[in-house]
Amino acid sequence: MSCCCAETHMPTLSQNLERLAGTFTVRDIMVNADGLVCAESKSKAFLVSQANLDFNLIPIRIKGRFTAYFLRDSKQVGKLSVNDLVSDGTGILDLVDILAHREFAFVLGPRQIDGYVHYSDLNHHLVKLSFYVLLEAIERFALDSVRAKFDDDFLQQVLGQSRFQQVKRFYKQSGDAGQSVINYLNIADVLKLAKAAKSFDIENDTVRAIKCVRDGAAHVSENLVSNYDDVRKLADVKRESMRILGAS
Repeated sequence: MSCCCAETHMPTLSQNLERLAGTFTVRDIMVNADGLVCAESKSKAFLVSQANLDFNLIPIRIKGRFTAYFLRDSKQVGKLSVNDLVSDGTGILDLVDILAHREFAFVLGPRQIDGYVHYSDLNHHLVKLSFYVLLEAIERFALDSVRAKFDDDFLQQVLGQSRFQQVKRFYKQSGDAGQSVINYLNIADVLKLAKAAKSFDIENDTVRAIKCVRDGAAHVSENLVSNYDDVRKLADVKRESMRILGAS
């Protein structure tokens, strides 16, 4: 008895990134409308804000409808407009670009505003997972581009004597469990090697930023963003990553 199996094709890198971009959306990380601390009118917004100083924005919801918001720091009321909205189907990676230009957005569902998202929500574990996968793709792409050139001379020349000796020491200490010195390189090492091999061009500041985001994405106790400036850095990392991978 014979069987015939259809030929299988592994998804391309761009296909995997496209799937990643659409897997998690704003709806997965937003604060649902029912969970928001709201004011019933503009006149009451200041008092609600004073009673909830942890929140820098208080939505104003009149008869179940969001109409405006009160900003704690400026003590100003802003009228809700189209520019304040983001679709609930917006991918998480795309949301990073949006929040790089504004600190918050109200999330528009099929019929109404269903939630709210703030730049601090970028520390959600699903955002961290998305960036971990993205940067793993970067690391794999960079590593594959220089694997044929790997030897001690190349590593020492690019990484410097101190870092090279540190990597070699980690490798030797692992004994029989150490498969290759490659396993003891971090993402910054790999990107520097790819740059030296002219696989692609990348600024040193970007290498450091990618390393920082990778560390934040890999550890539960660390954040991707600690302040609003970090959002722009995160957006830069995303943009440069997509450029290098040829998916921008």
